[in-house]
Amino acid sequence: MKVNNKFSRRVATLTALMVLSLGGLPAYAESQLPPAATVNGTAISSALFEQIIKTNVAHGAKDTPEMRQAIKNEMIAREVLAQESVRLGLDKKPQAQEQLAVLHQNLLVELLLKDYAEKNPVSDAAVRTEYDRQVKVLSEQKDLQQYKVGLIVLNSETEARAVLASLHKKGASFENLAREKSIDASKAADGNLGWLLPNQVLPAISTEMVKLTKGALVAAPIQTPTGWNIVKVEDKRPYKIPTLEESKNLVRQGLEQQQRAEYVHKLSEDAKITQ
Repeated sequence: MKVNNKFSRRVATLTALMVLSLGGLPAYAESQLPPAATVNGTAISSALFEQIIKTNVAHGAKDTPEMRQAIKNEMIAREVLAQESVRLGLDKKPQAQEQLAVLHQNLLVELLLKDYAEKNPVSDAAVRTEYDRQVKVLSEQKDLQQYKVGLIVLNSETEARAVLASLHKKGASFENLAREKSIDASKAADGNLGWLLPNQVLPAISTEMVKLTKGALVAAPIQTPTGWNIVKVEDKRPYKIPTLEESKNLVRQGLEQQQRAEYVHKLSEDAKITQ
């Protein structure tokens, strides 16, 4: 079957990512179906093939004969390449062994944490209790303000002062400079961090941020471990505590992260570790 090369390359790349990432590939059930294909006697699992198709569809692809063939071609190509790598003994090289060990370790870690989360789900009652705790803490803070923050991060003080001068004296666009100069991930959003509470940013930044009026920039760059920061307060407003329904997913995620950290800590405490 002839497959559109551009389409094949796009799906093949996505397929490769799905095969290599346990997080992007849900667990699939073993089946008695015949293999999707065989390469020099090695079977390519039909169950895995179908699951990769489902994952691609979940990411916006359409389940068509062309897409299925492109994915199957990619799986075959990867098996051919893997077998050739083994034939040449590349998997036996020290560097390869180290990398395989890391991949194996990462897989085991993901499997363990996934298994632990499934066996110890965060209950709705726990989410409600944590939500009530956070509401109590926030309610005790008077006149709590939320800030809409813009951020530009530079590698050096010299660079940061030059950018700040352009903003103060030349009226340059904050968004353009964030996109062009910033080394922070927020550059993809023109430096926009969205609405934040003071305790959601580093103390060095929040201390200066709360002093700024709407539309104002910091007078000087702020040094943090990530670099030299230029902060702008686009807007501010009284903080309105969200409802449980609005915040339950974030609360649950926070509890899951805390639970995982406690689990890791317990295992580490019980392990015999020498340094």
